[in-house]
Order: sequence, then structure tokens, then C-alpha cells
Amino acid sequence: MSVAHQRAVLRPWTGPTGATRYARESAERIDRYEPEVRAFTHHDTARLRTVEDDRGGALGGMPVAVKEIIDSADHPTEWGSARARGRRPARNADVVQRLVDAGATVVGMTTSTPFACGTTTPTRNPHALGHTPGGSSAGSGAAVGAGFVPVALATQTGASTIRPASYCGAYGLKPTHGRYPMGGVHPVAETLDDVGLIAASLQDIDRVDAVLTGHAAPDPRPLLAELRIGWVVLDGGDEAGPAAWHALELARRRLADAGARPLTGAADDALAAFQSLVPGSTERMFDLFAAQAARHISPHLAPPDPETDPRLTELVRRAGSLTDAQITEAHELRRRLREAHARLAGAVDVVATLSTTGPAPVGHARTGSRTMPATASYLGIPSVSLPVLAVDGLPLGLQLLGADGEDRRLLAAAHTIDSALRGDPFPLSARTDRQGSTS
Repeated sequence: MSVAHQRAVLRPWTGPTGATRYARESAERIDRYEPEVRAFTHHDTARLRTVEDDRGGALGGMPVAVKEIIDSADHPTEWGSARARGRRPARNADVVQRLVDAGATVVGMTTSTPFACGTTTPTRNPHALGHTPGGSSAGSGAAVGAGFVPVALATQTGASTIRPASYCGAYGLKPTHGRYPMGGVHPVAETLDDVGLIAASLQDIDRVDAVLTGHAAPDPRPLLAELRIGWVVLDGGDEAGPAAWHALELARRRLADAGARPLTGAADDALAAFQSLVPGSTERMFDLFAAQAARHISPHLAPPDPETDPRLTELVRRAGSLTDAQITEAHELRRRLREAHARLAGAVDVVATLSTTGPAPVGHARTGSRTMPATASYLGIPSVSLPVLAVDGLPLGLQLLGADGEDRRLLAAAHTIDSALRGDPFPLSARTDRQGSTS
């Protein structure tokens, strides 16, 4: 077993009856690999060594990590910025408190780019340390991908849950906008912001989603033969290389061979209508992102500081350059896309595509392209990333988009699709040769 494989292992939670052993193994993994991975800004493995079996609650003893723009009363919450260094919230964010009330143990705070808007973090990808883990929820993706915790709280305004989940080989959920409470979460863009989940399994997402929403029973899982799966190319399709598309095609073939339900002509028409509106939508989403984020970022830029992340000033500058007509255009395209997606959701059960334009890029100067995950954020619909694809030995997610408000239905379909595709590791793998072709 390679060092990288030892460092990057998903560890689904074993439940309250095995909480002691699981927590101690998590502590050992953090002590061993955190100096390499750098997922946390603050962590306390001593807490894990006090966890006892059957301590009570639906999540009794579950280790969880929290992105550092989400308040924790037990740890410094510094918003990814030196300007907030040493900040100690007086109370937990609403989502954190619900997990604590259910018996979860907050291990520590995971890295975020500054105010979830900045350029990068010190975190490294547990699958390949020279590659980015994504962002802005870099530490949350890396903490789950490294087997430190079964669940980490993330956020997503554009791409910040699905992208690190895809790059770090983890499961990810970006819920319907407003599904989880946002009290105690530093805002970026209110019409786009959501708390997301990065996890070691869909079962772990189910558990935490139930606690955060109060919906205890998951939806029944459909048979694959009952699922109508529509395949699309989202904005940024031209950024994805042939190996990424080849891996996705392998998934499509595998599901078809396993009995996925064929689509009707009406579904094909709805897919074409939706996809025709997608090109260029990421830039319109980012117009809204910048316009709203500037209000929250500007106060952190005064007085001027030469060490300020340049992307923050770029955001404020972009917001100042936007015209009323551009903002209106962004809202209008979102309305049309939402209407097209609603029609599509009536014709298919789930929409499938790549989670990201490819596996994690080399280097840490940037966190990768936002284009593939941005559609779900723009529309406010739920999306799930499944770690079932790979390119050149690095993980790549299969993204599933669901209907607005139908998160539990999407998760049920994701279980069925994941079971049909799951292998060890990353069964649907493509390789890029030196000429750029795939095999």
C-alpha cells in the first residue's frame, strides 16, 4: 500500500456502539497525517480520546469537523483571515449546535480561503500532496478524504462543497438553498450561500441531514430500473479534458448495462432546452456572487493591508463595475434556468454530469475551476457528488442534480446509483497519455 493510499482513506462512521474505537482511530490518523495534509486551523484530538460508546444521541460520539467560517464556541473561528485571528464566538452556529445536541464531537476547525472568497489555503490534497484540495472548503474536503472524520461541515456559494468533495474523493451534498439554518455562518452572498456536507459515505450524509432538518427517516431507495437519468454538459464543459468525459461515459454505460431506465423523447427535449441556457451561466452567477459578497467583504479591507488576499479586492472591484443591467440579466437568466430545470425535473429523476472539470490540478496557487458545481448554486437546487470516477489515479466526482426541495429524493437516487457504480478504488477510471488521448 502506497503512502498516499494510507493517507487518503474514507472512513464511514461505525455508529454509537463503536464510537470509542472509531474516535481513537481518528485521533491517531490526525496525529500522524495532519502535519502533511494541513486540514485544520485548530484541532483537539484529546477530545476524541474521551469518547465513549453509546454516549447518547443520534450522532453519539461521531467526530465532526467544522469549516472556519461557521462558528464554534469551543474553537477559534477565524474566517480564514489574519484579520480575525483569535476570534472566539460566544455560541455555536445553529448547525453546529444541532450536531452537538445530537451527541457529535467537534474535533476542530478546517481551513477556508479568506471569508470563503479568497484565493487558496495551506491545505494539501491527501491523495497527492502537490495538488489542490479545492476550495473554499479546502480543509473539510481534505479532513474527510484523509479519513480524519466521517463528516465535515462545509459551505457553498459557488463551488465550495462539491469541488473539494470531488477533488478529495469524498461524498458531498450541496442542499436546496435554505435547507439548513445559516445563523452563525459568515455570509458571502445570501441568495447563494448554503451550508454543505462532505462525508465518507452517503449514510453519513443521511444521518447528519436528518439531525439538521429533523427528518429522521430517509426516502426509500428506488430500483435502478425505475430511475430516469438525464446526462448533461454543464457550463465549463470545454474546460474538461477527454479523459474526464471518458470516465463519465464509462459511468453512463455501466448504469445503462445495469438496467437504468431509458429516457423518452420528451425527456430529451427537456434536457436540450435546459442545456441550451447553461453556457456562460457561471459568469452571471459570479456577478451575483460579487455584488452581494462586496457588502460583506469591504469592511474587512479597511484599513488597507498589503497582505490582504488580492482576490478579495478583485471581488469588490468587480462589484463596483457591475451595471444595473448586468445584475438584471443575471437574475433573469437564473429565472429562465430555474423554469427549464423545473420542466426537466418533471421528465427525469436525476440529472448526471461531472462534479468538476477534472481531478485536482497540480499546485496550490488556486483552488480549481468553479464552473461545474456553479449551476446548482445559481439555481438553488440540491446536488450530490459521488467519488466513483478517476483520471490518472486521482479522484473525480460524478455530480447528480435534483429537483428544488427534493433533497431526500435525490439522496435516495444517489444511493442506488452509487451502489451500481461502486468499486475500490474509483472503478470508472481513465488515463491521459502524453498526446492527450484517453484509455
